[in-house]
Amino acid sequence: MKKAEIFLLAVFLTAAFASCKAQQNLIIQKIDEAGSNQTLEDSVINNLRNNNDIVIAYAVENFAWVRKINYLILTQKNGEWKGYQYNVSLLKQNPSQSIVSANINKNACDSLIAYIMQNNAWTIKGDNGSNFCTNGSTKCNINDAASGRLWIITKKTVFNPSYYAPEFYENCCPDKDRALFLSIKNKIQNCISINNSEGSNM
Repeated sequence: MKKAEIFLLAVFLTAAFASCKAQQNLIIQKIDEAGSNQTLEDSVINNLRNNNDIVIAYAVENFAWVRKINYLILTQKNGEWKGYQYNVSLLKQNPSQSIVSANINKNACDSLIAYIMQNNAWTIKGDNGSNFCTNGSTKCNINDAASGRLWIITKKTVFNPSYYAPEFYENCCPDKDRALFLSIKNKIQNCISINNSEGSNM
């Protein structure tokens, strides 16, 4: 490769990194404005927060019978992405935690950040455990289902809207915010290759 080509490549890579960093800083600013100053009780999530610039995760929370939370987690530090699958059992008789690292698709993760920005994801309201059908429908009903929770965590704040049985209620009584919530969940899933997971030392 000629010196001129190497120089142009270096300029391009520097510009691309600067662009990604600016986008990351902007989303952190938006989340800090919309989020709350929560104390994270989960030591694993808190550790990821302390060691990264931003943490994005989707959790399936099941408290009806088995009492467990399953997370898909993405972290970014200095432009580098990492992925994890984290499972927590909350059974009093046998509480447990397990986390494994996972292969990630960097382009999909970068696209996720852009999607969150373009769609102002920090405006998602969640259902607060009630008012599942904002269009007034009374025909939609399900019992003992799991909830979904989106986590976007910065050094300063936490943004974590949740929806009860989000796929069921979105199919039965569509809602704009819940549809965005589920589309972000799908993009998080697209970032992580669960089948290729390896054990983590965290």
